[in-house]
Order: sequence, then structure tokens, then C-alpha cells
Amino acid sequence: MLPSIELVESEDSTDEVLTRSQAANALGVSPNTVTKLLDSKFLRDLQATRVLALARAPHVSVVEGILPVLRTAAAAPPAHQDDDRDFIGDSPDLTDEQFCEASRRWWRCEPEAIVRAGVLPVAVGGWVTGVLAVHGRDDTWHLGHGEVRHSFAATVAGRVGALDSSETFRVLATDRAVADLTRRLLGARVHTAVSGGPIAYLKADPAVRENA
Repeated sequence: MLPSIELVESEDSTDEVLTRSQAANALGVSPNTVTKLLDSKFLRDLQATRVLALARAPHVSVVEGILPVLRTAAAAPPAHQDDDRDFIGDSPDLTDEQFCEASRRWWRCEPEAIVRAGVLPVAVGGWVTGVLAVHGRDDTWHLGHGEVRHSFAATVAGRVGALDSSETFRVLATDRAVADLTRRLLGARVHTAVSGGPIAYLKADPAVRENA
């Protein structure tokens, strides 16, 4: 007698855990970037559903103006002995004040471009984990060999708790326009921002501008 069977529809597994290489392939990044996301705690683990949520994140495309982006890593004490910040980098474990102090200073950058933009998204691995509202340039730090770094007067406009969960996103800006922009930026991808330093500048795509 032939065995009796039934066919059961396949379901996506919510418990599957990916390797770092599998996660990197799904996200289109390097395994080192996956490690950076894990170290920062914005990606809590490599559960497939979490990784795929990041893969589905929208990409930021500038229609007009220039969007500066601070590209950073997991929060850690600063390496420079004269740096009085508690941390540089970002993590959901930082307080809002620590996040602000870590992100608003000290950067080699085009300060006028940052002040003109009025916001400074902070990205880990290419995903926006927080946004500063920039109110002006605060100070300039002159180091040796002609190196100049800048700090900015800023407040926290928004932060992310976990990149795979929009329920953890917090918008703190009181200005409506800044709040609306922050809401759109949190959790989005800005990996096309290119620069040789920590501050990258995402510029308008002519094709996007023509269709806007």
C-alpha cells in the first residue's frame, strides 16, 4: 500500500538565524558592516525577520539641496586624549544627551553645508539611527598640521531604538518641518552618500529632480 501524505503550504520561518555572510548578502553590504550593526545593537541579532526588515528599508534620495550624513560606528570612548566626550558613535544604550554630544562634534567637514542643511542624520552601516537638528556652528578646534575640526549647536531631532522596529523610533523635534524630515529619515538607508571622511554629502540626483 502506498503511503498516505498531505501537502502543507510552506511558511516563512520567523526563527531562522542567518550567518553573517548570509545577512551581508541579503543587505548588500560586507560582513564587517553586519558586525558593525550588531556591535552597535541597532541590529539585535541575525534572525531572518530582523535582517529582512533592514533589507526593505527605503533609500534616501535627495531631490533638492545637500544632505550631510555623519557615518559612524558602535558607541565607544573617544581615542583622542583631549576629547572630553563620553562616547563617539551611536547605540540605543546612549542617553539623548550622550548621543547629541557624540554626534555634534568634532568633525572635519564643510561647516557651512551642515548649518545650511539644518539637520545632520547619523548613520551606522548605512542606516539612519538618529538625527540632530543643527542650529549653527558652535566652535572650531585647531589641531596640528593644519587639521581643523568643527562642532555645532544642536539638539536631538529623533532616534532609533531598533532598526527592524519602527515602533522604537522617536521623533523629538518641535519644529514641524524638522520633525517631518526626521520621521522620514529614521531607519532609512543613506549608503550612497560618499566621502573620504566621517561626514558624507548626499546630493540631488538630476534625474530625480527632473521627475519631482
